[in-house]
Amino acid sequence: MQFFDLNRQFNLSDILTPHKTLEDLGAQEWFLSKVRVEHDCLSDSEIVEGQAVLKSNQNIQLELEWLIQDTGFELKVLFKGIETAASEETLVMVKGAKIIDANEQVISAQALSLWIDGTLLPMLPNIRKEIKARLNLWDYVEYDG
Repeated sequence: MQFFDLNRQFNLSDILTPHKTLEDLGAQEWFLSKVRVEHDCLSDSEIVEGQAVLKSNQNIQLELEWLIQDTGFELKVLFKGIETAASEETLVMVKGAKIIDANEQVISAQALSLWIDGTLLPMLPNIRKEIKARLNLWDYVEYDG
């Protein structure tokens, strides 16, 4: 008995990776798993950037790029490509699943960004505070006191 068409090439990761819709993702519980910082202390740049890894209870990960903007009275966390102008690079990475639409086509990065902004971020109302809490921001800002 033949289970695979030997004329086709199969990608093992496609077979083993679960396919989820945005609705499936919305039904999962999400939490902040990891925060990374990319900042060159030797440069004069006042921008602090990094990544936040959000993980679901079904072990799916979303890696979001962020930056900290100094508004003059607070340090504001903004998600790049979602709350800032998107550039051509990929600013959101999904690990552990392939995200598909109702037609079982892989969704676009823009659709995923809209879902993150409209659904996921409201599900995590304290995400910005959690990111800032994991950073020692006094290392990145000057304080005249």
